[in-house]
Amino acid sequence: MTEKSEASADARRRPSRPAKPPRPVTGGLTPRGVLLAVVAFSMIFGAIIAFKLQQEWAATVEEAEGTQARTAAFLAERVSGRLAEVRGALAFAVADLSAASPGELAEVALPRLRTLSGATYISDSALLLPDGTVIRSDGIDSDARAAAEAALAHPSGVATLLGDPSWIVQAAALPLSTGEVGAILVWIDPAEILPEGRPNQISILATDEGRALALQPRVALAGAPYAAERVGLDPDRVAALAGSGGALSGANLAGEARILGVAALADAPLHTYSLGPAAIDRVGWRRTLIFYLLMFLGPLFAAVALCALLLIQMGKLKSTQAQLEDSERRFRLAIEGARCGVWDWDLETDDVFITESFARMVGRKEAAVVSGPEFLSLLDPEDRGKVRSALRGAVTSGEVNLEARANALALWMQMRGRPMASEKGEARRIMGVAIDITERKGAQARVAAAEHRLRAALESMNESFVLWDSRRRLVLWNRKFREFFGLEEGQLKTGMAYADAELAAGKAIHAVHMEGDESDTYEMELKDGRWLHYSQRVTNDGGLVSVGADITALKRQEATLKANDRQLRQTVDSLRRSQDRIQELAKSYEEEKIRAEQANRSKSEFLANMSHELRTPLNAINGFSEMMMKEIFGPLGHARYSEYAVDIYNSGQHLLSLINDILDMSKIEAGKMILSAEPVLPGELIEQCLRLVGARAAEKSITVAMEGEDLPEIEADPRAIKQVLLNLLSNAVKFTPEGGRVVVRGFNAVDGIVLQVADTGIGIPEEDLPRLGRPFEQIEAHHSRKHEGSGLGLALSKSLVELHGGTLRIDSVLGKGTTVSFTLPARLPLEAQGEFAHDAAE
Repeated sequence: MTEKSEASADARRRPSRPAKPPRPVTGGLTPRGVLLAVVAFSMIFGAIIAFKLQQEWAATVEEAEGTQARTAAFLAERVSGRLAEVRGALAFAVADLSAASPGELAEVALPRLRTLSGATYISDSALLLPDGTVIRSDGIDSDARAAAEAALAHPSGVATLLGDPSWIVQAAALPLSTGEVGAILVWIDPAEILPEGRPNQISILATDEGRALALQPRVALAGAPYAAERVGLDPDRVAALAGSGGALSGANLAGEARILGVAALADAPLHTYSLGPAAIDRVGWRRTLIFYLLMFLGPLFAAVALCALLLIQMGKLKSTQAQLEDSERRFRLAIEGARCGVWDWDLETDDVFITESFARMVGRKEAAVVSGPEFLSLLDPEDRGKVRSALRGAVTSGEVNLEARANALALWMQMRGRPMASEKGEARRIMGVAIDITERKGAQARVAAAEHRLRAALESMNESFVLWDSRRRLVLWNRKFREFFGLEEGQLKTGMAYADAELAAGKAIHAVHMEGDESDTYEMELKDGRWLHYSQRVTNDGGLVSVGADITALKRQEATLKANDRQLRQTVDSLRRSQDRIQELAKSYEEEKIRAEQANRSKSEFLANMSHELRTPLNAINGFSEMMMKEIFGPLGHARYSEYAVDIYNSGQHLLSLINDILDMSKIEAGKMILSAEPVLPGELIEQCLRLVGARAAEKSITVAMEGEDLPEIEADPRAIKQVLLNLLSNAVKFTPEGGRVVVRGFNAVDGIVLQVADTGIGIPEEDLPRLGRPFEQIEAHHSRKHEGSGLGLALSKSLVELHGGTLRIDSVLGKGTTVSFTLPARLPLEAQGEFAHDAAE
């Protein structure tokens, strides 16, 4: 059993004892005692200053040793990094040679070894074959097999060769294609991989046994083989320190005190030593001595002065003792009047001092000092563990604040207290008060009962109820409030901010309709279709209370009334619009009747003009075929029959072209013409069309040419574009006198291309230009009679261009010629794409 538990058991065995009255403040304090206290203080303070100086000196030496230890660790990292470079070069060499066949290995290995020997930090390299053969690049005098075995025996592949000179050997296993294993090893000069230290600093690279391999700068340290012995240190101490790294003072070099830092390489059996001067800041040390001397003399003089003042004040303290006792009586009266008591718990002895007022609260008669378990026995058994835990936690939390009940008494008390720190800052006592809160607990119970009745009443309401305090924090709500807004049980919490509750409820709200800009009454439309009428008022204490009722049924009745009223109004408006519509239809009927009569006349004129075009080729076909059938010029085979056959073919082709134009125009007017999108080179189409009309142009000695820019590829229906160009070129050749000129031009536009067909023909009167491009209309009858054709070419061409998303424009001067321009976009509109089911005009 520990001393503490024994003391606790002893405290439980001790009977409670009455509390002694406090001694007078000046009791036992004499001038001689004050002087002795000053002398004792001076001696103790002087000892503390001496101890602190010793600590400062040890810290200075420790800092110097730490510097050397860090320097040695830095050297170890530098050496490890350089060995890692050598290891990488070995890995590349193994990768190169492992794939070579046994026959060519010797031939391939020597150049690779020479390259390896030329690498940084490597002095020589060799290849050791399984049969004992050694291939070397330069030839350092060293047993390669023994060196390889020593290196490969260590997990890092590194070994040391002591001698004059000493070497570091690093080896790597070489798996051969035959399944055997050889080895590649390199010799490293220790002085090459050991970096130089700071000025007046000696860096040493040693084996893990402490034998020196290299020094930087390269100075000679004569003496024993172990580096530690050369500077006057025990090799065993240095070797023991190397595992974790560190530094040792006491090294000596040429009569100068030095500090030796030691570090071990993590990946090789090597150690690095850093030997530096044991430099102590003498000026700083003198300043430290002066500082602590002043620290000693200052408090000493202060203690003497305080002693003098204390002797002066001792006389005054006696007069104030009576005042203090009077204050204690007043304090006792105040405590008793406030129905509270004071308790003082000594954590070291586990004793508790309780005042008389506290004792009366728990059923005792007078103040006393009781043990900790006895003090807890004064409380209700259910509260003892809580009180003990609170007292233990007060050391860290800084306070005690809990409610407890007296044992076997109908009394509630609130215990509050704080730990009192000693001169060393340790909490050894907890002192506090116990306040009788029996009446307050009764009031709280009554309030809880009233709140329970209030909540029961609120829960029975059919309306939503919610209460907020003056800081707009949630205080009270009922079930209907959660149901209206679809809130889960536990989602609302007392003290919840208004904004957070509004955000949670807002997920169920579709819209809020205010009755005024600053009205306290408004309507909510929920997402599930219900309607709520809310009214909110500010309470006397600045809080806010909101009450909401479900008015969905009223809203539905209101909507039904509005719908009936709206339907009645719509019926009246419909009758009025029907009357206006009848008048508009009558007027529209007259206009459509006039347009239909005009269209009928246009088609009649078109058919009258077309009768000549259709009759002429049919007469030729019938006449020439009858002559061939009756063999008027003799048996078939006569030259005249060949001419008639050509005329019959041309007439049939002409009729086919006329019929195709009529059918295509009808399909366009019916909205059934669909284009097929393909990549098209406009230049090639122009050249094809020029070749097709070239013969007819040559018959009239008309020059046909193409001018303009190089045109890019576009997306279009090639047959439709070809038909447009052929119609325009045919018209240009048809209406251009002999010796004229027809030119096709192409230009690049922002979003496509522009094509022009210009001629030096008869031209078109300006007043007739608006009529061009209308289906089933011709400009003048004499034009149609003089020049064969249906008059549908321009109308069909315009429609095909517009289907592509372009526009067609005609410019003409009577007697000078005509220019037809049309645009084509780079891509065909999606609504116009599809199968273009018609034959292009040849």
